[in-house]
Amino acid sequence: MASIKDVAKDAGVSPQTVSNYFNRPSIVTASTRLKVEESVSRLGYTPNASARRLRTQRSNTIAIGIAPSGYSQIYDPLLHALVSEADAHGLRIMLYKTDSKSEEIQQFASLVAGGDVDCFILADTDHQDPRVSWLIKHHQAFVLFGRPWGHTNLHDQEVAWVDVDGKQGMADMTRHLIVTGHRRIGFLGWPDPSGTGSDRRAGWEEALVTAKLCSQEETASLREESEDNIRAGQIACTRLLRRHPDLDAIICVSDTLATGARTSLPHDHTLVITGFDNTSSAESLGFPSLEQPTRNIARELVRIAIERIKYAEDGLAPEDKQHVLLAPTVIAR
Repeated sequence: MASIKDVAKDAGVSPQTVSNYFNRPSIVTASTRLKVEESVSRLGYTPNASARRLRTQRSNTIAIGIAPSGYSQIYDPLLHALVSEADAHGLRIMLYKTDSKSEEIQQFASLVAGGDVDCFILADTDHQDPRVSWLIKHHQAFVLFGRPWGHTNLHDQEVAWVDVDGKQGMADMTRHLIVTGHRRIGFLGWPDPSGTGSDRRAGWEEALVTAKLCSQEETASLREESEDNIRAGQIACTRLLRRHPDLDAIICVSDTLATGARTSLPHDHTLVITGFDNTSSAESLGFPSLEQPTRNIARELVRIAIERIKYAEDGLAPEDKQHVLLAPTVIAR
């Protein structure tokens, strides 16, 4: 079996640099990380996880909760990417079930008491999320997938996050529709308070107003809000078209609402419906959508998790960016 010295020799670096690659990647340059990563792959090197756990008194485990209700299709590819990225750094991903924020906090307490987890990844963040305050109070390492909406300071150094820039994505989709000839573009969104929903809606509004297709005041009439399910999307689409039958496109805050809107229309319709997440529904029904960069999301989440673990251990402030926005990609169909 290859050793850490073999990897160092193959990559042309010191054994300490290889150790830093696994334990403190933030202090290793991008070019060096690439060389070490290639050598690790070429030699099939696997860190001795048991020995490292004994040496560092860490579990080398990152945990993320999964809820059965409201489960987004984006989490399947994201979880796969997270496991792959964590494995490259000798870490494990642990899944635990949760049906509510309060139950998840109970899971935190149990996992922390057993020393089973070094860092938590939190998804489905919302306004004044109680999980965030609990983790801060108990000095636990964590990183959010999504911004801490409602938090006093979205760039608080205690609250690290990785998010997809929904505002930019929706603006890009709106501009795509405009350059392809659409002029009356409506919007289906989520009810407030929804930081993610409001952020995505702002991208659509700004693109329309900038293109002088309507005023800021007029955008209120061009949108409908509903819960995130297919039937609600059907009803919201019908209401919006009843008010504005001249619409030639509707941008939806999610593929779920887009599926509802799309299935509420007659087969011979010419109205363009777009979504967000580029799920199998978007592919099968053939509507445009926005694809999240799951691989980059996973890479940033694991990078920050490793830095937060070190921060919890030695108290040294993380060196790299702790707040990352990644742009989605327009998938035009």
